[in-house]
Amino acid sequence: MSTVAQRDWEAGSEIHGPKFTAIDDRAPTRIVMFGAVPLSGALSEAARTLGWLPYVVDPRQRFARADRFPHAEQVLVCWPAEAFARLSGLDEHTAVAALTHAPELDDEALILALRSDAFYVGAMGSRNTQRRRRERLAAAGLTDAELGRLSGPAGLDLGGATAGEAALAILAEAVALLHGRSGARLATSENAIHAGERA
Repeated sequence: MSTVAQRDWEAGSEIHGPKFTAIDDRAPTRIVMFGAVPLSGALSEAARTLGWLPYVVDPRQRFARADRFPHAEQVLVCWPAEAFARLSGLDEHTAVAALTHAPELDDEALILALRSDAFYVGAMGSRNTQRRRRERLAAAGLTDAELGRLSGPAGLDLGGATAGEAALAILAEAVALLHGRSGARLATSENAIHAGERA
């Protein structure tokens, strides 16, 4: 049973809660994932909760099937250069994630993405994998500045072990970069809670 004070609050209070930006006329944020792997499925589903448009790309038709990725906007069976052309290029509203650990697919995607306006470029893999990847990308002609844009290993340090937790870590890092934030804990940050506000 509620108290008089609680009933008064119920009757007279307005709706309160977190302040979020209303949907505006900005171009939709896209995330393009390379590799028709389980993580792409989890990342597609999580991206949809943000209102992002997820795309899965893999030249292997046996894996790149729409029925395996029901949350994807589109599943493209092609190599990276063709995929980016079919998506009308990469702009500042696009995130890219290379998820296969396979240089044959990931390296081409990363070279093109790191030379584009994509706001986030991440790649899965251990620190040794990342070191070898960076050596290959440097040998392919990427500059230090371009390599500096690569988030690898992709994601924030959340300690997760499942595909869903990895997807959360990658999206959290991408959201932070989209808004020019570090991804640090709000409790220890001096920034305003919402991007565009004063602290």
